[in-house]
Parts: sequence; C-alpha cells; structure tokens
Amino acid sequence: MSFCRALAPSILLSLSISNTIQAELKPISDQEMSAVTGQAYVSVDQASHPTESNVSYTRVNLGMKVETQLTADKLELGTYHRWEKHPTNPALNGTACNYCTGEEEGLEVIGSDILMENFGLGYIHSDSYANKYKSVPMLAKGVDRYGRVIKYSDGEIAPFEINNPFFEFARDEVTGDVIGMRIGFGESKGVLSGNILSLTGAVDVDIRDGVDGLSEARQQQNGNILEEALTLLTPLLVAGGDLSAQASLVDSNGDADPVRSSFIGMENGSEFKIAGADFIAAGAVPLLSGAGLIGSNSRSEFSSAFGCGLFGLLSCFNIYVESDNCVMLGIPTCFPLTNFQSMPVGKVEEIDGRQYITDTVSGLFLSFQTRDMEWSTGKAGNQAMNDFVKASSGAFLNIPTGSVKVNLSEVYNGVTGVRREYVDRGVGLF
Repeated sequence: MSFCRALAPSILLSLSISNTIQAELKPISDQEMSAVTGQAYVSVDQASHPTESNVSYTRVNLGMKVETQLTADKLELGTYHRWEKHPTNPALNGTACNYCTGEEEGLEVIGSDILMENFGLGYIHSDSYANKYKSVPMLAKGVDRYGRVIKYSDGEIAPFEINNPFFEFARDEVTGDVIGMRIGFGESKGVLSGNILSLTGAVDVDIRDGVDGLSEARQQQNGNILEEALTLLTPLLVAGGDLSAQASLVDSNGDADPVRSSFIGMENGSEFKIAGADFIAAGAVPLLSGAGLIGSNSRSEFSSAFGCGLFGLLSCFNIYVESDNCVMLGIPTCFPLTNFQSMPVGKVEEIDGRQYITDTVSGLFLSFQTRDMEWSTGKAGNQAMNDFVKASSGAFLNIPTGSVKVNLSEVYNGVTGVRREYVDRGVGLF
C-alpha cells in the first residue's frame, strides 16, 4: 500500500491595470542575501574516486523524509546464470554466463543475486515479541528529557525511516559508459526483514554473549571429550567474561562468499574472543590446541594486571579461538541466512538493559553495476570518499556494518521475524 499527500496552497492574486506598466529589476545586497535561507528539494553532487581517477560519481539527492511500513511477498533481483565454481577456468568464478542453460556444472545453485521472501521495511510492534527476543533491538519512538526510552505501544506501527534518499550513477571517464547505479537510503533507521535465500552484498553480524552462552551451545553439539570439558568449564575458568566474534557472508565450508550467499558465519581463520580469563585458563587453552588435543587453534594475550581470578587479584588475559571449516571447539560457526529474519538498521544503544535503535546511520543502499566497483558509504550531500564498500557486478545490497548484534542462542536457534501484518495469514508475518 502506498499513499501520497499534496498540499494545495491558496493563491491570492492581485491585478492592477493601467495604461503604463513599469517593472525594474534591482540587485539585493549581500546583507539582504544573508538573511535568506532555504533547502533545495533536489540537489546534485559530483565526486571522483580518490584512487581510480577514471571513475566519477553523480549523486542526485532528494531532500525528503520518508516513513514507511511495507511488505512484499518476494524481492528478487539480478536473475541470470552465474559461475560459482567453473569446471576448467576458476578466473570465471563469480561472472555471468549468458550462454548457459542452467544445466551446466559449477553454476550458482540459486539463480538470483538477491532473493528474499516476505520482504519488509518497518514492523508492527509486539510486546510479546520484544519480551521473547530481548537482545533484538527494537525501534525507540524517542527519548524523554530524563533519558528514558519512549516505546511503541502494542500493535502500533514502528516505521522504517529514510532521510535524504538519493540516486547515484557511476561513470567510466575513459569509455564514457555508465557502469553502475544505486538507490541510496541516505540516513536510515528501522528494521529490515525477510526470509533471505540468496544475498549478494555486505552484512556483518556481531556475536555478543557471556561465556555461559558457550556452555549452553556446547550442550547442543558433539565434540571430543576435551573440547566438551573445556567449553563446559569456561564459565568457571573465565567468571564474568565476555564472548565476541564477527560474522560475515560465507559458504557452508567457512570460505568468504559475498556472491549469492545462503550462509552467514565466521570466515576461516577468524577468531572468537573470550575476555576476562585468568592465567590458568589463558595457559591451558593454547597448550591443549598446540598439542593437538582440541581441534581449534588458539592463543592468549595479556589484557590487564588485575581484575581476574580469585577475588579479582590475578592478571587478565584474552583468549582467541580460531574457527576453521565452520567449527570452533566442536561448535558450528556458520548458519543459514534464514536464521536472521529481521535485521536492525541504525545506531543501536543499550538503555536499561535493553537494545534500542535510537538514531539513523548512512550506508544502506541497493546497487546495480556492470563490473566490480566501489561505492562510498558517506552521507548524501557529503560523500566520504575515504569510506568504500566493494560491490560485485550485478545486484548488490549493503547493510551498514555492525548493525546486527545477536547472542549465541539466537545464532543457533534463529531469530523469528518481527510482526508485519495485523491479520495472521499463516505465512509467518503475524
């Protein structure tokens, strides 16, 4: 459903008719000019890539604010055959195959760059959902003068906000060809939802939990005796410690896969960080991995002189455990994108023990390009040419870095999407 609103101002027209009509144009002074302010509805910015001098950008900014709550049964972009693992020429991996019929070995399994079912922007607030998924950021309606969050009421629409959206075109200055265009969301905040079956783009997930979450994850998995004992004892060895990791688009083996990916997780060689360990735990874990008694490489690093161990009198260390082939200490580290059906976009802050989306961020965009190229993630009208994301050819969706934060339980069990409909049609949107 879409709507528009137009304001029709009343016009008062005075006509004075005489035999002689005179008009005189006079310049106004600088002082008079300084008293005039205004904002153009449409403005145009031009910029050049700082290192690729042959690429220029033209951005058309729309000076408007949009608040919306919308859904679509399917969002499918970039539908064509594409090589994933070419049988004879690996250099063709990731490129289009215009002559392919779809039966060739080595093509991407899913034939679209972006494929989401039940796509949505914005949501209908549900108190029961917010209470069940307490680590999932909810949109804050505002903050009062005492710093308390103004919450949405049950059943109230929490819109997706877009400020200063824009269109941008990239041009090859040598050939004169337009090599890419994108729809930029300017400054945005809200919740983006969808059952993601294929994603070409960039989205990072921050995993944040207490070390007791590691033990809970262990109880759901199998591993060797030492791995099991180590993860179950971690809350005792690292009392009050924090667990953190960075996940990104990967394939089922843990290799980076930003093109038509169906998985998100820890890329091979990336590390879980366990903070707050004493010297006993910090020495034991690398020793076990060095002896080959546990399946993950690990290391420890000095953090501070005091604050850990008995009565907090011992030195503190950070333990880093490496993920390999989507496994860390016998625990899976790669998961289907369908586990993440709602993703927060915006500045996320913790207020009174709850995560809230409190402000807008730049960087959300949908682009189409004929070749691999880079787009700036700067604000509309103030392009930050030192901040770029590399977009592969075809359709590409960029979700601002670090906008998605989950705990281990949500990683393993998945996060159900927020409510997007008032009537339950049995399709998972209620």
